[in-house]
Amino acid sequence: MLVLLGAFTKSAQFPFQLWLSKAMIAPTPVSAYLHSAAMVNAGIFLLARLHPFMGDTTSWRYSISFVGALTMLVGAYSAVTQADLKKVLAYTTVSSLGLLTLLLGMGTKLAVEAALLYLVVHALYKASMFMIAGTIDEEAGSRNIYLLGNLKQRMPLTTLIAMLVLLSMAGLPPMLGYVSKEQAETDGSG
Repeated sequence: MLVLLGAFTKSAQFPFQLWLSKAMIAPTPVSAYLHSAAMVNAGIFLLARLHPFMGDTTSWRYSISFVGALTMLVGAYSAVTQADLKKVLAYTTVSSLGLLTLLLGMGTKLAVEAALLYLVVHALYKASMFMIAGTIDEEAGSRNIYLLGNLKQRMPLTTLIAMLVLLSMAGLPPMLGYVSKEQAETDGSG
């Protein structure tokens, strides 16, 4: 249980998700690194590495699944209630980390494979989204989503890149995000 506590804290699982959104005061490249690569994924990596040893135990599966599902829902709700662009991205990261944890808690071989694929794809599109948010903040002078209208005219290249990344984040074909989310949906349920 202490190992789970450490993994949940590192990967911003409920109730430890608040530190991730507070890290938004960091410069954009640091936020991109923090949310997409080493920092938060270390807890997920630990859960995945321990899965072969602990994955067959009932308490392991149920606790990971419960915490993952709760984190996913709390992250999604928190994301839609934010006005700061980087905080919206931070809470969508929390929700994605919850999904990863839920998939690992399901414990099937296919669910674990889906989680690992989604981990890589999430890192790619989330790092891109944070760099785009930093570009928008620098150009527009604000991260408040209610003040960021008409960016398409002012930043056409950034808009195009953001749309491509958002298509992947939404899991729409033919983007790589589609492949990972389709596998999570199809294989994670078995």
